[in-house]
Amino acid sequence: MKNWLIRIASVLRLRARFRALRKSLYWVSFVGLALGVPWCAGALFHAFDMPVFFAWFGFIALLASLAVALFFRWGLLAAALIEILLTGVFCLITPEERFRHTLWQTPWRHALEVNRLDDGRYELLNVRDFVYRSETDFDVQYRTMTVDPEKISSIDAVFSHWDNQEGIAHSMLGMNFADGETVVISLETRLPEGADQNGIDGLYRRYGLAMLAGTPDDFYGLRADHRGETLYVYRLNMDRQDLHDTVLSIFERAAVLQRNPQFYNTLSHNCTTGLLPMLPGAVDLTSGDIRVLLNGLAVQLLFEKDMVVRREGESFGSIRARSLVPGLCSGKNAPPAHYGGESEARWLRER
Repeated sequence: MKNWLIRIASVLRLRARFRALRKSLYWVSFVGLALGVPWCAGALFHAFDMPVFFAWFGFIALLASLAVALFFRWGLLAAALIEILLTGVFCLITPEERFRHTLWQTPWRHALEVNRLDDGRYELLNVRDFVYRSETDFDVQYRTMTVDPEKISSIDAVFSHWDNQEGIAHSMLGMNFADGETVVISLETRLPEGADQNGIDGLYRRYGLAMLAGTPDDFYGLRADHRGETLYVYRLNMDRQDLHDTVLSIFERAAVLQRNPQFYNTLSHNCTTGLLPMLPGAVDLTSGDIRVLLNGLAVQLLFEKDMVVRREGESFGSIRARSLVPGLCSGKNAPPAHYGGESEARWLRER
């Protein structure tokens, strides 16, 4: 009799533990689905080309399912199915499908195309060289350039800040060659005609990702002289092999984007997260540091990794001051950004 009582007590304890576990799983699932609501709402209103009425209907249905789940467990299943469906459809959106009939805005209409020549040099097509009278008034022109990776002399990391924001900037790489030519590389949001850039749409596959090449007169001049941005040009501390490998990495990345278009993403595929991996030591550079996302601060990472050319004992503040390019913004009254007289970029020397 005693043994039976012990067995019954054990069964009751197991059932109690099972009920407690099931209850815990229920609430974990409920909280997880509730946390997924903002993302799903964003997908409904930003990712899919549907009438606003249907987006609101889906959003209300999701909220209603979670409300019902507080009283009936089947509501949790309904909410989970809605979120899984939205996520699945979102993942099926491809650049080829979304942008099949897209007409890109003029500045991003032609991305960089790279052809390797038999002699080891590279032909660069669609090197942008617009002539600006203002930010929106310009003459459209492109160049075809031939460069030799063996003759790369230096690379600059370029950060352009707008609205006096220290933490946010657009980043570029300037490749300086021994013949005096400079080719600026920029990973940019590729905007369809009629679209305005905003961070939310950038999370929901609304924009393309384009690797652009241009002249300093275009890429630097547009930002410093016509947009009034604060532009810094930092010479990178790289040996000849690293310079050569970085150029090839850039060209390989351009070729990949030619073959396989990608979406721009505000967090994971932007101007900085796309460029930094092409530099030597990229794994150490980009792992687990919030400054990769706050890209205006990314140059501090380069400085700490000893990847920025510095004079003996020079502080980051001193490097920053002499890397500033004069322009319409706060740089107008700053000293010329000759980078200690060492810059080989014609555009910088002549300012």
